[in-house]
Amino acid sequence: MQDHAFRVAELSLQGFTCSHILLQLGLDALGRENPDLMRAMSGLALGMGNGLDCGVLTVGCCLLGLYAGKSGRDDDADARLPLLLEEFTEWFRDEAGARFGGIRCADIMGNDPQRKVERCPALTLAAAGKVFEILEANGFGSEGDGDASRY
Repeated sequence: MQDHAFRVAELSLQGFTCSHILLQLGLDALGRENPDLMRAMSGLALGMGNGLDCGVLTVGCCLLGLYAGKSGRDDDADARLPLLLEEFTEWFRDEAGARFGGIRCADIMGNDPQRKVERCPALTLAAAGKVFEILEANGFGSEGDGDASRY
C-alpha cells in the first residue's frame, strides 16, 4: 500500500484527478498503458464535471469491468461481475457516506475545492485497496507483469 500512496501522490502532482489516478493504478497492476482510456477518464472527473457521482466510484466500477467485463463480440462478462460491482458500490456508499455525507463529488468536497487535496487522495487510495481486495478474493490476477493481489 505504501507504493500505492507514493503513486497517488506522484500522479496528483502531475495534475491527474482521482478518476485518472485510480485507473492508472489498475493499468499499472496489469503492466499496461492506455492513453486513450486515461483521456476518457476526464469525463468522469469531478463528478462528471458537475459534482455528481464521485469519479472514484465510477472508475472503481470501470476497473472491475476491466478485469471481469465483456471484451468482444465472442466474449461474455464474468458471471460474478454484478456481485463485484455490488460489493464495491456498497463499500463506497458506506465509506463515503459515513465520512462525507454522500457519494457525490459535491458531498465529498463539501463545495470547497481545497478539500480536494485533503480528501480525494485518501479516498482514491482506500478505493484502490478495496477494488484489488475484491479482485483478489475472486481469483482475478493480472494479465500483464503486475499482480492485482499486491495492492
